[in-house]
Amino acid sequence: MHSQEQIEGWKKVTKAVHAKGSIIFAQLWHVGRVSHTSLQPDSDAPVAPSAIRADTVKVFIETGPGEGELALPSEPRALSTAEVKELVQLYAQAARNALDAGFDGVELHCANGYLVNQFISEHTNHRDDEYGGSLMNRLRFLKEIVAAVSEVVGSDRLGVRFAPLFESTDEERVYLGLVERDPHSTYIEAIKVLNEAGITYLSLAEADWDHAPDLPEDFYQEVRALFNGRIMYAGRYSVEKARRVLEQGHGDIFGFGRPFIANPDLPERIRNDWPLNVIDSATLYGGTDKGYTDYLAYQP
Repeated sequence: MHSQEQIEGWKKVTKAVHAKGSIIFAQLWHVGRVSHTSLQPDSDAPVAPSAIRADTVKVFIETGPGEGELALPSEPRALSTAEVKELVQLYAQAARNALDAGFDGVELHCANGYLVNQFISEHTNHRDDEYGGSLMNRLRFLKEIVAAVSEVVGSDRLGVRFAPLFESTDEERVYLGLVERDPHSTYIEAIKVLNEAGITYLSLAEADWDHAPDLPEDFYQEVRALFNGRIMYAGRYSVEKARRVLEQGHGDIFGFGRPFIANPDLPERIRNDWPLNVIDSATLYGGTDKGYTDYLAYQP
């Protein structure tokens, strides 16, 4: 959300959503090292907390109009301390742009191995300045971004997304990010930061591949005890799992990703127990409207 053209384009979307009586938040990203020189201004190296290449994930690069392929990320360069502080202000500016575009609030994407997650993780943050070393230092970037964006949008219109993984396999690293040696302590301390900031909701992305385990029960319970706002869970959730986690009191809101892509009328389908469209995985990383706006609503 960094250009006037984007702001003007998103106004069309937010107006359409508001016309239907709903609300819409912008999710703000910075992918950090999970990028490629072909995607960077002047083909520069991607930036990251430390100059450590991401070697268990691929990025989508354009090879032609409406065409692309998955490629290994380029080697990043480490951000200077001054650049980190500049990035905090860029997040604040992105939030201002989101409000100008008509969004009702913003969510900070701090999960899935992207920039904020890279600062939090012991695997990708080897800095020796105020943003590295101890866990509290590794959480500093998160804390400063939350404070800066809260000043723009208000903490009551701010959410944050984490992906607290508790098991380590290559598949998890590809799709969800980084697994800490002590994920429980890492993310409980991060959630304390968010609760102190008074943000309105916490979004937790669980593992989303087939037969993935749920988060540990003691983690669910401690998150609920620590965080005063709304808690959202997502990650290959079925309606049945969402209802179960809701009844257990762990979560308040539940996110659906792939089913919503394939079913633009997903709430109505769930409400009426209508069958779901099957998603076409081959078009998930396409460069056109195919696989995004061509799924049909249910006709009872």
